[in-house]
Amino acid sequence: MTGERRQRRDAAANRERILIAAQDAFRSSGMTVDMRAVAAAAGVGIGTLYRHFPTREDLVRAVTGTDLAALAGGALPPHVSAIDGLHAFFGTAIVHLATNKALVDLLTDGSPSDEDLERCLLHLTAIGQDAVDRSRADHTLAADVTAHDIAYRLLALIRIVQLMPDAGPEAIEHQVGLTLRGLASH
Repeated sequence: MTGERRQRRDAAANRERILIAAQDAFRSSGMTVDMRAVAAAAGVGIGTLYRHFPTREDLVRAVTGTDLAALAGGALPPHVSAIDGLHAFFGTAIVHLATNKALVDLLTDGSPSDEDLERCLLHLTAIGQDAVDRSRADHTLAADVTAHDIAYRLLALIRIVQLMPDAGPEAIEHQVGLTLRGLASH
């Protein structure tokens, strides 16, 4: 029993090291990271990595699922106009995503049929609907802006950040501002 318990503890420790190494590698290098490099960074063999995560997709899902959940948990701040709420939400989301190349890759290149991604897109559309609803009272968004328009603008911003050579805070703020001017009432 003691040997089995130790093996389970070792297996759990290996899994945790793999997740930490994968998280670091995917965030800094994106989805193209080599699985052997993840195993080496975790201090395990490639076979151990694949015992815990039989496919690359399993590992990606384990690493990015928490980040997608965090994005899907975001909301417009209360008691502000639609445009100011979108500014705060877009800015926070994009700054967070700028440090996570894997999540940016997933959101810009991933299949919308992925359950986690689909749930995230539905949530972004709900945030867009909240902004549209607020704008009915404060008139800060153009009258023809829809919830889907807002969700797609955030995805477009994510792609822009992915392509920018320097995605620092000022550059991100500039892109967010440009996007919001396109959604604002004039």
